[in-house]
Amino acid sequence: MLGRAEMEEVPSVETLMASPLSRFVHFAANDCGYSGTRYELIANWVHPLFLKAKSEASKEDNPNWRHAMNGPFKEEYWNAACKEIETLESMEAWEVVDRGSDMNVIDSIWAFKLKRFPDGMIKKFKARFCARGDQQLQGIDFFETYAPVVQWTSVRMMLILEILMNLKSKQGDVTAAFLHADLAPEEKVFVEMPLGFRQKGKVLRLKKTLYGLRQSPREFWKYLTQAMASCDMVASGLIPACLWENV
Repeated sequence: MLGRAEMEEVPSVETLMASPLSRFVHFAANDCGYSGTRYELIANWVHPLFLKAKSEASKEDNPNWRHAMNGPFKEEYWNAACKEIETLESMEAWEVVDRGSDMNVIDSIWAFKLKRFPDGMIKKFKARFCARGDQQLQGIDFFETYAPVVQWTSVRMMLILEILMNLKSKQGDVTAAFLHADLAPEEKVFVEMPLGFRQKGKVLRLKKTLYGLRQSPREFWKYLTQAMASCDMVASGLIPACLWENV
């Protein structure tokens, strides 16, 4: 619940209706197929009080393994988990090996998500199998972790060029992005088998950079850089040369 001080800081629906933001939000919503009134849009989707209420409700859409497998959508979450394992195995993300006494075996965890449409209707059930990167040992499970990200000045420049040159921008999503990159041969990462699929005395030796590993962002960046270079794309000269030495 919001306190009195917080309530006083929250603008009313009428205040938001009168702000310049109101027209922009309504325009963006219409472009996405929204057909309701501006008042309904702000009252139901934009107003902070409603956003806070929706945020609290959304916690139930991110259950842990126990809650997912004992809740009303247990069959849907189980099917999502099976699909995740099938996807990872098809990408040869690991090999099943015998547990050794000298192995640093890190825990694994399931991340579940019930995705919804803006009106609250169920869109899909998603399961992601992750490694507990916080349990990795530097020099054994990983070495380098630094991965550069795009500068906001570059993003702004591209948006300006898009307007001036009458271009169109598109956004893409890579399925199981991190799993496209390989672990370095010297990085021996062992992970507990996923709940629901465990075999006695067995663990996973990873071959791909599973979500949750500390080196996964860097390895995917290297993979993507090499893929783009193979398509004759040229790296920006604004990026320090030292970042490209090991790619």
